[in-house]
Parts: sequence; C-alpha cells; structure tokens
Amino acid sequence: MKPHLHFMGIGGIGMSGLAGWYRADGYPVSGCDAASSSHLDTLRAAGIVVDVGHHPGHVEGVDILVSSMAVPNTRVANSFEEILAADEQGIKAIKRIDLLADLFAKRQAIGITGTHGKSTTTGMAACLFLELCDDPSIQIGAVLPELGSNMRYGLGPHLIAEVDESDPGFANLEASLAVITNLEDDHIAGGFSERRNYHATLADLQRATRAYAAASDQVLYCADWPGLNEVLEGVPNCWSYGTAGEATFRIEAISLEGTGSRFRLVLPGGESLAVRLAIPGEHNIRNAAAAIAATYLTGLEPGGGLEALARFTGVGRRWEHWGTVNDVLIIDDYAHHPTEVAATLTAAKGTGRRVRAVLQPHRWVRTARHWPALADAAAMADEILVLDIYGAGEDAIPGISPSLIVDRLLASGKTASRHDHRSAEAYLAQSLAAGDLIITLGAGDVWRVAASLAGKGGDVAG
Repeated sequence: MKPHLHFMGIGGIGMSGLAGWYRADGYPVSGCDAASSSHLDTLRAAGIVVDVGHHPGHVEGVDILVSSMAVPNTRVANSFEEILAADEQGIKAIKRIDLLADLFAKRQAIGITGTHGKSTTTGMAACLFLELCDDPSIQIGAVLPELGSNMRYGLGPHLIAEVDESDPGFANLEASLAVITNLEDDHIAGGFSERRNYHATLADLQRATRAYAAASDQVLYCADWPGLNEVLEGVPNCWSYGTAGEATFRIEAISLEGTGSRFRLVLPGGESLAVRLAIPGEHNIRNAAAAIAATYLTGLEPGGGLEALARFTGVGRRWEHWGTVNDVLIIDDYAHHPTEVAATLTAAKGTGRRVRAVLQPHRWVRTARHWPALADAAAMADEILVLDIYGAGEDAIPGISPSLIVDRLLASGKTASRHDHRSAEAYLAQSLAAGDLIITLGAGDVWRVAASLAGKGGDVAG
C-alpha cells in the first residue's frame, strides 16, 4: 500500500499541485493550511481531506509529513504543531522539494527554473507538450488556463515542471532536461537573518544552479543572460537559446506588436520556425524560444505545436487581462523584482496607452536590498501608486518603508503616491480616463485592486 502523505501548507501553489498529482497516482493524501482558499476547494473536490488550521491530530495515521521550505523541519518553539507531533511519533518529515525529486524520478522531467519567467516558460512548454506528445504530467507555480489548474496528472513518460530556485534543495534534483531562463540577485538574504526562501549569497545560488545543471542529462540556458554561461562552464550537454550569435537556438526577425509579437527561431539543423505570440514583450519571446527548444531536445517536432503556442495567453497573474472598462485596459502581473517590473512595464508602454502602475513591494528583505532599483524600474510608468509592503510572513525591518520608493520617484520627477488597497482603488476609480492601462504589480494580493476596478473583485483587503 502506498504511504499516506499529509501536506502542511497544502494551499500553497507548489504544494497543492504536488498533492493533487500524488492523489491522482493513488496515494492517500490529506492536508491543512492556515487559511481557506480556492486551492483548498479544488483539492477537496479531488477527494483530499483538507483542514483549515493546524493541530497535532492531523498526523494520526500519516506515514510522511510534507512541508514547504517556509516551515523549519526541526523541533523549535515556533514550529507548527504537526511537525512536533510527527517528531514525537517518529513520522518521517520531508520538504516539498524532496517530494518533487521523487516525482522527477517517476517521469522524464523537463525542469524549468530561473529568477524570472519560469512560470510562463513552463506554461508555454506545457501547451506544446500537450499538443505534441501523449498524456504528459505538468507541475506549474500558477494556474494554466488550458488546464484550469496548476497541475496535470498524466500516464505518459514526460513531466513538465517549474522548479523554484528560491529553495536551495533544487540543487539535488535530477532532470532529463534542465532549462535555466536566467539567474540574478533575488532570494538572497545577504546580511539579513531570514533564511526561508533565501540563499545566503548570490554565490550560493550560482553553485546550486550549477549543481542542478550538472546532475541533469541535458541543459538548456539563455545565451543572452550575462554570466550564465560562466556559471555553467564545463557542464556537459549544454544547449542555448537567444538572440546571441552563438546561441544553438537563435532568435531572429523580432517584431513587437503591442499586444503580441512575432519572431523566427533557427533550429540547430538550420531549419527556422515562424512563431506568433498573443502576449507582449521581448522577454516572452525568449520564454517561447526556451519552450520550443525544450520540445526539440526531447525529440519532438515543435512545428506541430506552434498554433497551440499562438493561442497561449499567459498563466495566472502573468499579464492577466482582467477586462477593458470604458477603454481602460486592466492588467495584473506577478512582477515584483526590479528586472521583472522593468520588462513588464516595457511591454505595457508598447501598447501606446498611458500606463498607471500599482506597485506592491514583496517581502521585507527583498525590499530592503532592492528598493532603489525597484523605484527606478517602476519609473517607466506614467504614474505609480505604491502600496504597503507584502511581508509574506517576514518580520518588518526598521527604516524600510514604501515611502522610500515614493520619495525616490518624486525626486526623479515622476507622479507617485503611497496608498493602501482601498485608497488606490478609490483614487483610480474616480480618475480613470479612456486610453489608460492600469497594471497591478506584485506577488502579494495587489491583484485585488485590478479585480475590483474590473468589477470582479468583491471586497479588497485594506
């Protein structure tokens, strides 16, 4: 009989996807989370018993306790009660990344990682594999509209999976194909003590990335990303993609069209594919090139999947179109790192509309380390509303405040102001003008502002 898995924090986007897959594979699965969410409703519909709140009784009859990296796997005073009870009862406790490693061993895994673009690239690759091969499994850190879910259970040999580089344990995964979109200073603790979802230094992240690549059968990486080839120097079976002349899969003839794009991708044998996308931005051209190259390296013929790729409109919270109200386009995007914010706002400006951004800084450590660059990236918008920091469970850092970002923007001559959710919504609702593009930016709950302005949001948090 397969072991009973209990997921603590089952409502998380990565945890819920794994829980759903293992349930579909015949494992007894249960879980709990601190708060209700739509993910819990989906899991319950799949036959998984899910509790809201934490209690030591949850581990009764459980064989393996699975927790996310955000929860320490040791007996400490602030651990959840399930971990303490599992420890006392001798129940095996593992991290989410360990269970993902088990899933990698069950399938031919295409594991997509990087500081930016991994969810979109995984979504694009998933669409191609769904079109080109039999019954693939999918794990993605966002909802893929083509699935209506963040996961798919398949009996075929292939697994397309997003790999979270913020978890140092990803270094131990063994993929059939490791895809590395880029690598930058993010999820780095530096001089701060916080270690959940953080590497201590950039060098640690680089070493983990190299270890992940070296353990994989093949590696595909972006030739355009500075320094990435140096991180991977000496790793065998490496292929590359990008606009660089030395790229194995070379991007040519880029045409940016406001709400979409076109380009040609030259394959290793010299054949070229004409590619059309329904989402904007040069960064998404690179994401698409990675997805196409991944299918090629897996032995599939990518040309047969290009129409499916052309229909791809993004994954949840990545350039998500909430509606157009009185010629005001309302978009939400997960961008929260300065590089992501700059890329997303570049795409927004390409629409020709007046861009009014609602920026929610994400995590205290990231804000403390990157707030000047975040302000400079946000300055690409015509107007910027800055919300309170979304702490994601981190302790506040003295002296760090959204006002730092607002003051820097004002000093550079930009129109900027500080808000909470309600004041941002009220201000925008009374000042919207035809031709505006409202874009909410951040990995927290800033999307509620977009949803409410589009008339789809219900109450927003204040």
